[in-house]
Amino acid sequence: MAASFRGRPIRSLRMRGRNDSGEENVPLDLTREPSENFREILQNVAKPHGVSNMRKLGHLNNFIKLLCSISHREENFGFTYEEIIICLRLALLNEAKEVRAAGLRALRYLIRDTSVLQKVLRLQVDYLIARCIDIQQSNEGERTQALRLVRKIITVNAMLFPSSVANSLIAVGTDGLQERDRMVRAAIAIVCELALKNPEVVAKRGGLSTILKSVIDCQLSRINEALITTILHLLNHPRTRQYVRVDVELEQILAPFTDFHYRHNADTTEGQLKEDREARFLSSRMAIVAAFRSWSGIINLCKAGNSGIQSLIGLLCIPNMEVRKGLLEVLYEIFRLPVPIATPDFTEALLSVDPARFQDTWRLSDGFLAAEAKVILPHRARSRPDLMDNYLAFVLSAFISSGLLEGLVEVVTSSDDQLAVRATILLGELLHMANTILPHSHSHHLHCLPTLINMAASFDIAQQKRLRASAAVNNLKRFHEKKKKGLKPHSLYLDHILRKSASSPGRRDTPSRVHRDIYAIKDTEEALMLNLRDSQILNHKQNLEWNWLLIATILKWPHVNLRNNKDELMHKFVRRLLYFYKPSSKLYAALALDHPKARQLTVVGCLFIEFLMESDEDGQGYLEDLVRDMVSWLSASSGLKPERCLQSNGLLTTLSQHYFLFLGTLSAHAHGVKLLEKGGLFQSLLNLVSVKNQDAVLKLAVSTLDYSRDGLARVILSKILTAATDVCRLYATKQLRVLLRASVEFFSSWGMELLVTQLHDHSKAVSMEALDILDEACEDKANLHALIQLKPALSHLGDKGLLLLLRFLSIPKGFSYLNERGYVSKQLDKWHKEYNLKYVDLIEEQLNEALTTYRKPVDGDNYVRRSNQRLQRPNVYLPVHLYGQLVHDKTGCHLLETQSVVPDLSYTVRSPMLDTWEGIKQLKAALWALGNIGSSNWGLNLLQEENVVPDILALAQHCDVLSVRGTCVYVLGVISKTRQGCELLKALGWDAVRHSRRTLWPVTPEEVDTQLTSELSSVPSTLSLNSESTSSRHNSESESQPNMYILDDDKCDSLDQSDEPPFYLHSKPAKDRSPFTILASTRFARALPELAVPPQQEAALHQRPQVAVVLGRPHAHGAQVRRRRAAEPHGDGALGVQPEPGGVRPGV
Repeated sequence: MAASFRGRPIRSLRMRGRNDSGEENVPLDLTREPSENFREILQNVAKPHGVSNMRKLGHLNNFIKLLCSISHREENFGFTYEEIIICLRLALLNEAKEVRAAGLRALRYLIRDTSVLQKVLRLQVDYLIARCIDIQQSNEGERTQALRLVRKIITVNAMLFPSSVANSLIAVGTDGLQERDRMVRAAIAIVCELALKNPEVVAKRGGLSTILKSVIDCQLSRINEALITTILHLLNHPRTRQYVRVDVELEQILAPFTDFHYRHNADTTEGQLKEDREARFLSSRMAIVAAFRSWSGIINLCKAGNSGIQSLIGLLCIPNMEVRKGLLEVLYEIFRLPVPIATPDFTEALLSVDPARFQDTWRLSDGFLAAEAKVILPHRARSRPDLMDNYLAFVLSAFISSGLLEGLVEVVTSSDDQLAVRATILLGELLHMANTILPHSHSHHLHCLPTLINMAASFDIAQQKRLRASAAVNNLKRFHEKKKKGLKPHSLYLDHILRKSASSPGRRDTPSRVHRDIYAIKDTEEALMLNLRDSQILNHKQNLEWNWLLIATILKWPHVNLRNNKDELMHKFVRRLLYFYKPSSKLYAALALDHPKARQLTVVGCLFIEFLMESDEDGQGYLEDLVRDMVSWLSASSGLKPERCLQSNGLLTTLSQHYFLFLGTLSAHAHGVKLLEKGGLFQSLLNLVSVKNQDAVLKLAVSTLDYSRDGLARVILSKILTAATDVCRLYATKQLRVLLRASVEFFSSWGMELLVTQLHDHSKAVSMEALDILDEACEDKANLHALIQLKPALSHLGDKGLLLLLRFLSIPKGFSYLNERGYVSKQLDKWHKEYNLKYVDLIEEQLNEALTTYRKPVDGDNYVRRSNQRLQRPNVYLPVHLYGQLVHDKTGCHLLETQSVVPDLSYTVRSPMLDTWEGIKQLKAALWALGNIGSSNWGLNLLQEENVVPDILALAQHCDVLSVRGTCVYVLGVISKTRQGCELLKALGWDAVRHSRRTLWPVTPEEVDTQLTSELSSVPSTLSLNSESTSSRHNSESESQPNMYILDDDKCDSLDQSDEPPFYLHSKPAKDRSPFTILASTRFARALPELAVPPQQEAALHQRPQVAVVLGRPHAHGAQVRRRRAAEPHGDGALGVQPEPGGVRPGV
């Protein structure tokens, strides 16, 4: 039989799938007694002779069908589990790989619980499984079934996992790449999964070293991150920390940088060495960044003594350009900063990382204006903590304390031009970040500027180094000036909205200038005529050769319009401009969007519209002619025919799309609205709503019309929001966020109603977008009051709808509305039982998405998604919490007090159960709840009465579970949201930054004037560095906080890409006292606590890392902050090891 089997063609023996495997068709009668069927199957499988292998294969497949058709009860089988396993075991010894694969599959279906698994292992089947894994690589079907069976064992009971199989998996993971084994990644993934559930069996067999070796082997960010995260998870808990040799194993990921002669594989040839080294650099960079996304990684790489972070920063002082370049990329990614292009030109490099630079998603065919505005315009949150600020502040402190800035100065002054420019930009970004989010007592790192100036001024050093230092000082000043100007809109569409939307005194209602007037022009008729002639518009018809700068100047000339100037030359000037801009002329409309003069011509066109509007009756005819022509063009280009292609009409590629800016300019004036209505524009747009393939036209209309007054523009917006295609409805909904952030007048009275309507859209994407915008809109009290007045239905939106509804409780009107319906008491009960725990999942999922490649499952899919795209500086605003909303009012605080909420939560904090992940989650839930309660003065009083804040500090310093320490850091940031909270933490040795996110250049001496502080009823302060002051009485948000964007007070007179800052983002900044304000102290600043591990815990934590960062207060004489060892006593409160920021997957 064996001979005949071997004689079969190879193709017939190949495993071709479950339904095409070459098996014989063996009938299975499910109407018979199961015991009879089992007897027949097992007899045939166990027979050594007389049954072909293909027939055995058919019987094994029938075994699985039979097993699935009956319940897994031993009495149904007619045999014991041991007898069945013994028979199936014979299949694993068969010479045919198909039969062995079917036997493995049958065992996988048979193992349903721990008792069956124990019987399998008792009969030593694990050695046969290991044999199947180790068998020749060509048997992929068999090895795949073996790996599936292994995963089933882990799922049933990982603690029983056999070491024999673990050895095989680790062997494949260790040497598989060299042998080109296609199963190597699957084996490593299983080893990682096993390490999370049974770390002992993996560690004892060297599996952790295999995982770390695989980290350096892997250049795929998603896989690389998953591998290193496995190790970081083990470091998170004291029970598993003992298995990782931190100094030896974890720091392997640094080896490609720290070892200049590093060879990952001994057999790498000299010719392959450079390519191999680049691959190892990439893998190491990914792993280091992933480690710094986790508090476990931060702790272990930043511990006292010879830490990993000090090794990395020390490399900056060694003149190895390859290593320096790689380290700079690591630092850029750690601090979520875009990497500049490689160029010796500082200006070019700086522009390449400008957030306002054009992005492909800003095209009309993609996200357009809504995508641009989300980047350019700041979030409405003023007092809401941003947890990413906590994270970045501590990481930045760690690097600064380890000498990063001094290392960057060395790179700047001793590297080639490209690296020097890249290092200078990083230095400027970090100094700006430190000045913004670090307390004053930790901003003594600013001595790096005197170092640069000394190098630039000293003749005792090499000339080249002196010149580089001088260039760096100048470049830092230019960097500072750019930061002062803030983010400018790239597109004319966003600029148009910002100019027209605001009614505040700091904003103008006149068009932006093309350029500052460079001509000294006297306000005389002679000068006007002179400029008319010099503009060349009257001399020839070569439109693009006209002096458009002078034309813009004439159109903006004070008191000059057709009403006051009856001269024929002025009318000829207007007629030629009108002809140029009319769509029917195909002059302006035919120019490409990327034409060098495109922006200037469009700005002049808007000025021309304004000029005609001011001319009253004299300009009426010209305006009517232009409007009539534009409406005719719109009807022709869309044709109201679905089959007409917009691309063929040039709307996506030519300046014809800018006609909507002209229409938007008209819609901002009452007279212009009448002209548009008379010309039939609004009716044309309403007709287009129901026509297919008109998305681009509708997006342009939504983006440019003026909604500041009630009228047909709002009607069109409402129609598009409800009746257009899914794509248009979603875009129009996103446009409401633009209008919200642009502070369009009276948005609360009409915009909120439109958003509430969108909550009921049949498209989930639209309703979720509207919900997110409403959540942001409620940062303004006026919008929150308007939402309560609308009484929206939110229950159909799940937990996110619930969180929005909870916002009602922050003001008396909303509290009364919900309390009258019995909602508050029900929610208190639900939060006590389950929602406090759900809150932990919600907030850690948001942190995971922000810090890692993890992406939230979509539409209920349980599959964990990852993305290769890392978000640039995402925000993680603190989600709404029931207790945090109730404490904004005395009534809510009294309700929490009567239900003994704080004492119950305090008990959990004082008596944590850290042995299980459920107990850890309960502790985190209690911490978040207490933090939200302490976010107001009323609630903070409850915490002080219970005296629970010192217990939170103790956890932050001494908790053995590092992720709990991370939660404590975030919670303390929430508590420091008010001045009272800051003072409480200061008394306990902790300090926080005392300015809001919107504070411009927070610069003040250490001796803060007492009368200034007395004026602040509640100074914003938080370790997350983004809080706004709250009223000591009602804890309400201040609406007058300055923003944190780096802007100045200059007026912007242009729409071009000039160096002038846009006027619409300006508020009065603190006056610069020096050209290097970027390097000044932090306003209302204090010191953060130092991070240390108590020495008595060192032995118990198996060489647990000591001080992550020393953030002590400065010396009384102004000396530099000193680094202290963990064992040294220190008067300031110690934060302990830096906790997990949510970047670790399991056990966060």
